[in-house]
Amino acid sequence: MDSWRYSMWAYIRYPDGSTEEREFPAGVSIEIGDILEDGAVVIDLPYSDNCDDDAEVPTIYDD
Repeated sequence: MDSWRYSMWAYIRYPDGSTEEREFPAGVSIEIGDILEDGAVVIDLPYSDNCDDDAEVPTIYDD
């Protein structure tokens, strides 16, 4: 999946306590806990409908 082609959705919480789901343009990288320029905080990143369930996950080796 080419993540640069798809927009990203996130749930955010404003300083006044209200929340909303916001769409971010393709190429924007955000994580839970990020503080946006308007003071809102990213509280959740739901999986998109375009998520590839068969994507290869890197293996973590424990020596």
